[in-house]
Amino acid sequence: MLRIIVLLVVGLASVNLSAHRISDVVSNPDTPPDTLVICPKKFQVALKKWTAYRGGQGHVIEVISPALTPAAIKRQIRQVADRGRLKHILIIGDSGDSRSAPNDLVSTDYVAARVNVRFGSDPEIATDNTYADLDNDGIPDLTIGRIPADSVDEIQRFTDRIIKYESHSGQSEWQRRINFVAGVGGFGRVIDGLIEQTTKQIITDLVPGGYETKMTYGSWCSPYCPDPRRFSDSAIERFNEGCLFWVYIGHGSRHRLDRVFMPDQSHLILDNASVPKLNCKCGSPIAIFLCCYAGATDHPNDCLAETMLRQEQGPIAAICGTRVTMPYAMSLLSLEMVHEFFDGDATTIGELTMLAKRCMVEGSDHNPNYRQMIEGMGKTFSPTAQWLRLERLEHVQLIHLIGDPLLRLKRPAKIQLATTSSKIAGSMLGVRGSVPADGKLIIELAYERDRLRERPPRRRNYDSSNESFCGYQETYEKTHDLVCSTKSIAVTCGDFETEIAIPPDAIGRCVVRAMLESNEIFALGSSPVEITRNPETRSAKQATDVFNK
Repeated sequence: MLRIIVLLVVGLASVNLSAHRISDVVSNPDTPPDTLVICPKKFQVALKKWTAYRGGQGHVIEVISPALTPAAIKRQIRQVADRGRLKHILIIGDSGDSRSAPNDLVSTDYVAARVNVRFGSDPEIATDNTYADLDNDGIPDLTIGRIPADSVDEIQRFTDRIIKYESHSGQSEWQRRINFVAGVGGFGRVIDGLIEQTTKQIITDLVPGGYETKMTYGSWCSPYCPDPRRFSDSAIERFNEGCLFWVYIGHGSRHRLDRVFMPDQSHLILDNASVPKLNCKCGSPIAIFLCCYAGATDHPNDCLAETMLRQEQGPIAAICGTRVTMPYAMSLLSLEMVHEFFDGDATTIGELTMLAKRCMVEGSDHNPNYRQMIEGMGKTFSPTAQWLRLERLEHVQLIHLIGDPLLRLKRPAKIQLATTSSKIAGSMLGVRGSVPADGKLIIELAYERDRLRERPPRRRNYDSSNESFCGYQETYEKTHDLVCSTKSIAVTCGDFETEIAIPPDAIGRCVVRAMLESNEIFALGSSPVEITRNPETRSAKQATDVFNK
């Protein structure tokens, strides 16, 4: 009771203080803001470059100092929202850093946990979502993100990184890569198998063929498992090579991801101490953590997502959970994020996160077969199947965007692409299409992403010898070698036509991928193709088989 009285007193005091703080900085004082920045006074001078940059994009920005309690901060936000144009909230400052003075922090809110608390979560969920929820229905009405900066220098450096990210450069290949790192779920063989299969299907079917995907998986039975002793290095290499999204699926905690467990040993994936190894010099990935606690910014020590964001060559943004996450709701959220990026209307990372949350709770007709499959899994395997809606609502609260909600998504322009003439192994495949600008066009013939060029032997027995683990690494590298043939040509805006060689051993389901690099834009396209065996080669092989018999 004493704690409640103290909070009420502090809250009333902060309302009076906020009356003097509101409208500290307004980019256009004659127009109600569409973007509200909540930032401690000490850091506001560092925002001038960011506000000028976003103002130049058409945003009207108001900057205020935070009130002292979550309830008072919500009142501040609603005062601005009542003026009619508010769409976005950016919070500058940490919510629980032991190194910062209290006036340099911006409090997060807390809501009671009802479902995930049964699986070991804290009794309260740390959340910024309530600040974006204007009608108290648990669903965000505004985009929101937090940059948990501790200093003026951090804000200035992060602003420079944002501007660099949104600026077009000639090096664009990283924008077509989506890299996945996955631990073993540990929910049991049946549930783990279903989660793995569902994830694989979503990646295969819903990610357009023009993108290149890579998987690093912590199951020793899988060909996607590298040498376990090098698992951390492999996960970091997938980040450092540059990619649009770097996605972790598995277990996590505040300061590290789960370890990879073999029958006789375990190995690190990533923790705060190994974050300095992140050194992505070509593009800045958006990190997505489908795991517990990685986004717990209210902890006195920086959580993993915060530590990564502070790294100069680290991620440009992170979508992550503040508490225990659960497979059903996270699978639905992932499905909706996939839709919003590849088929939706979101133009910023904040809009993508907000719309995915809304659709996760309210339902959608996006990819209905997959949604039905995930709903079925939730009803079958969740011990709290009757609470599935509550589980979805809890995940709206505990999933945070760490980063700038106005960050513009890197969506490529489209290349119209089709194949013509022969589709026979060992011949030339005709390719034609249309590109939206002049530049260099890279055309590839590759296996579909759910196929392997060489089928590795199935691992039935675990062997931890050096020779065996080196074999793991060799197989892992081969799983990502899907390109059969490549060609680069100069093109001008408009139609083009060319040919690409089909190797004699390229048989079955393949895809022709095209990537345009230019001084103006980046563009992708793809077209599926079924390659058939050369009849002459088949006849010769059959004759040889008869002779050998």
